[in-house]
Amino acid sequence: MSKYIKKLIQEFSFVKGNLLVLVITWILMNFGSNLAFPYETPFIRALGASPFLIGILGSIGYIILFLFRIPGAYIADRFGRRQIIVLMTFGVAASYIFYVLAPDWRFILIGIIIQNICLIYQPALEAITADSIPSEKRGLGYALTMSVPNAVSIVSPTIAGLVVTIYGLVGGMRLIYLSIVILYSIAALIRLLFLKETLHKHEKIKFESIKRVYLDAIKSIIEAWRTIPRELKILTIVIMISSFENPVFTRFAPLYVFDRIHISEFAWGIAMTSWIISVTLIGLPAGKLVDILGRKRSLIISYMIFIPFALWFIYSKSLAELIIIFLLFGASSMMLNPAFSALTVDMTPREKRGRILGVIGNLNILAMVIASFIGGLLYQIDPSLPFYYIIFSGVIILITILLFIKEPERREE
Repeated sequence: MSKYIKKLIQEFSFVKGNLLVLVITWILMNFGSNLAFPYETPFIRALGASPFLIGILGSIGYIILFLFRIPGAYIADRFGRRQIIVLMTFGVAASYIFYVLAPDWRFILIGIIIQNICLIYQPALEAITADSIPSEKRGLGYALTMSVPNAVSIVSPTIAGLVVTIYGLVGGMRLIYLSIVILYSIAALIRLLFLKETLHKHEKIKFESIKRVYLDAIKSIIEAWRTIPRELKILTIVIMISSFENPVFTRFAPLYVFDRIHISEFAWGIAMTSWIISVTLIGLPAGKLVDILGRKRSLIISYMIFIPFALWFIYSKSLAELIIIFLLFGASSMMLNPAFSALTVDMTPREKRGRILGVIGNLNILAMVIASFIGGLLYQIDPSLPFYYIIFSGVIILITILLFIKEPERREE
């Protein structure tokens, strides 16, 4: 065995146990979600929803997610991570049945409500992931959790483009959502069989006491916010502003490319494939770079890439331009997300991690509620306005990072 292979094995020796289980299940789930996301908003529009209503649907989903993440964060630190992750993964799988059967957008709303209720498990998932990655490998570890699942789903958007081309947008998307139900169910079963608890002192979940848990959770979140260091509060505000980007691009970029750039559905699938290729090829090196360069420098580089290419997206006219743009978007996101995640965990004590990550996650969701609503409203006025809106927010973030974000001298374990 060559020394390079031995070094590679040693570099990734931390990928075992729970982390390996999570990566395998994310591979299945990402393959399914990457089939659907390029065409989800055009599908919902085809079922009768306007762009403004699509934004409202997104906001409703985020509001429900916010309300259920509150007890979710408390459950993660009191009742453990595993139980709620397993149960609610099955619930998320079931929510997509409503997408398969939807005669109009109202059925999609039912699916959105069920899905976001089940995402109560997100704080537990974030906590068990943080528990499973060594502190010195956090940049690489978080990059791996994103790049490896995406590597397997490189072909997903192209496959989806073929399905939609052959069976039509509505018929094709029904088949795609049916495949998501199957893939998510398999992932839930794997988590049931192999995921291990990481919180050593915990109670069994008692649903009859959920009201008390909710009230205790609110108190614990307030207490957690009070104990968050000033630097982490600033970082949280930055992450909140950055959360505006996701709902705008995921919901309105697919509509924009059909309404303004006028490319085919299959061509859009190819553009999304280029994004996944970028995430896959750059992901692990970018994660390693986050550990080498540091979190702050990585964030600065990421936004210096994102801002000009987001502007180019507005004025793009062809598939070739979109491929270049989304290749660079992929590179930017694969430095941005691991750097934000690693820096947040670096500043968060292990014993309060579920609650503090829950606080940060909840505030991000509130930001996305606003972003989805504003994005739909702006798109209804002019399809280019939502993207100018996130370019402006990107500039604000870059300035804030340069002036106010500092990395901790000592990273939390």
